[in-house]
Amino acid sequence: MPLPERVVRRRRVRELPQDQDPGEGLRAAHRQAGRPPRDPDQRYELPPDHLHRGEHGLDVRRSVHVRCAVRLPPAGRPVSGGADRGFGGVVAGRYRLQERLGSGGGGHVWLAEDEHLQVRVAIKEIAVPYESDGPGDDPLHRGRREALKAAQLREHPNVITVYDVVEDDERPWIVMEYLPGTRDLRAVVEDRGPLPSEEVAAIGAATLDALSAGHRLGIIHRDVKPSNVLLAPDPSGAADRRVLLTDYGISLWPRETRVTRSGMVVGTPGYLAPERLSGGEATEATDLFSIGATLYFAVEGASPFERDTLDASLMAALTAEPAVPQRASDPLSRVIMGLLAKDPAERMRVQRARELLAEAGGTGGTGGTGGTGIPRTPLPVLAGTAGERADSAADSAAATSSGSVSGSASGAAGRMPGRRTSVLLTLVAVLVGTGGFALGAATYPAERVGVKRPAVGTKVAASPSPTVTRNAYPYGRQAGLREELTPGQCVDADWKEGKFKGLPKVKLVDCYDDNPDGQVITTVTADGARAARDECSRRTAKLRTTMADPVLYVLAPGAGQSEPPPSACLLFVKNATAGGPLGNFRKFGNEVYVTQLGPGDCIDTRKNKDDTYTKTLVNCGGPHDQQMVGWTRASGAGSADSVDAGDLCDEKYGVNWARGQGHEMWGWYSSDEEWDAGFRWVLCGVGRGDGKKLAGGTLKSAY
Repeated sequence: MPLPERVVRRRRVRELPQDQDPGEGLRAAHRQAGRPPRDPDQRYELPPDHLHRGEHGLDVRRSVHVRCAVRLPPAGRPVSGGADRGFGGVVAGRYRLQERLGSGGGGHVWLAEDEHLQVRVAIKEIAVPYESDGPGDDPLHRGRREALKAAQLREHPNVITVYDVVEDDERPWIVMEYLPGTRDLRAVVEDRGPLPSEEVAAIGAATLDALSAGHRLGIIHRDVKPSNVLLAPDPSGAADRRVLLTDYGISLWPRETRVTRSGMVVGTPGYLAPERLSGGEATEATDLFSIGATLYFAVEGASPFERDTLDASLMAALTAEPAVPQRASDPLSRVIMGLLAKDPAERMRVQRARELLAEAGGTGGTGGTGGTGIPRTPLPVLAGTAGERADSAADSAAATSSGSVSGSASGAAGRMPGRRTSVLLTLVAVLVGTGGFALGAATYPAERVGVKRPAVGTKVAASPSPTVTRNAYPYGRQAGLREELTPGQCVDADWKEGKFKGLPKVKLVDCYDDNPDGQVITTVTADGARAARDECSRRTAKLRTTMADPVLYVLAPGAGQSEPPPSACLLFVKNATAGGPLGNFRKFGNEVYVTQLGPGDCIDTRKNKDDTYTKTLVNCGGPHDQQMVGWTRASGAGSADSVDAGDLCDEKYGVNWARGQGHEMWGWYSSDEEWDAGFRWVLCGVGRGDGKKLAGGTLKSAY
């Protein structure tokens, strides 16, 4: 069973005077004991009231609590060197530049290290124009104002999050989230070819939701186009699964045909609404036109107004009716053509577009708030695993590990030939089990998967009853199990070929007392490893989106059995243990470990005599101490003691969940042992600042 986790509560920065340094003592974390010994003969010697049920070890589900209050440096502290300081330069006394990622949106984008929080960020150096729009218009103020518009949308699941706006070298710098592995929609289409309608519909729904959130705040994007729609990995590592809108309201200076100088138009030819080209104002309707052109590109592989010259492209957008997309499904085609209406008054309304996009996405959902917006595709076997031999080998397994996903989207005929493009990663978001919540699994039959049934009216000849054969080891001798697995059972796994590779030796353990490695979530009956893997992926998709670094492993039955057991769908956690039951196998009132929890869960906490905390899963409908809101990951290679978990949570979630509401953020993470092994995830919770319980009901994010 697990040992106490660590928790840090964040006190709002503004509670400290600007000239008061809280000191190192407030930032220090208490060192925790490591994971409990796996050897049952070893024990921790603690007072009897600290012992968990069972013979060995103590209650795992406790955490050390550390108050911390950190004063961040004021924005605007000038740093010498300017934009050309290059690698190693420091912006605003805090952000050390590591790598120039590229240029976009009127400035340069850098990968930087936040030396206060020890996390990587993307920092954009805005090229401020030296000409103003008139008396009283300060270019620096204008740049800061535009960046602050984008900051209002922080934490929207489909918008790049702005962390901070600082001034350095007489220009604004915008600090944003960074996540490797992100590609823009244009690069994805160039690589894979035109995308299937279901995937395009999900991208459209997520982008539309992001724009609508801005429109409600009076913010017009002005430059929606494929290169400003980013596709990021989901929490499981699956590529191109999360939709993010970038360059939100921060265009300041010409970049090719993008400008903000007086009397000039902001936008990109081929995606600009005709009324903008005629000198009209940017409105919500102009953004909708740009979405239509972007979706047209995604499903057809070209802009509806793409021509050989700039003048021809502009004239086409003004006067030419776009051809009906040939690759799009009927509902998707209706959305695209409705959004591309020349007259903004006749352009399709947002609600109707949402309805048709949901229809076009089938069971894949719409990718709205709280979702990532891309249908989850069947996940392939890890290279070199026994899963590829499952149709013929006795000891077979199929595994899917974080970061191993590849292949075409669900419903696509296959990967279309296309040029693989190296993409500059400008801005990307961190995700965790908050994860992007990927909506929409591929559609499968409700019962047996991959079974061909005889056509109606076909005569089936009677055959003698077959001889029933079963192996003493239903999953193969190497797996070591003599009984078939059932949903809810917890297991330990010994990986002889490396973690999550090959076929492990599996041992049943107690879900509560033994700190299990993983759990059987469900079982499926399917013909072949691929069908079993796809069905396991579909059935566990929702649970995996709430976890940090989940690993799906499919344990297939051994060959040579006329009545083999179902394939078992097991969930593990990369670089950590599950710690106990997961998902619906948990029970209210049970003590829980951090890897058993996820966004939306509610807990009560009890402080113990040794300053640890015991966490109990409770129903959010009643009073409770905290509600979990999402995961965040600490970058770098420092120890757990070097990271301020509470500050990380406040930085990522505080503005939407705590500030101005009398709440404060808490950060929970597991043992030092798991941290050092690579599980550097922090689960963020929100609770009342006065220590009282939250009222019954689920809190909602501000955005």
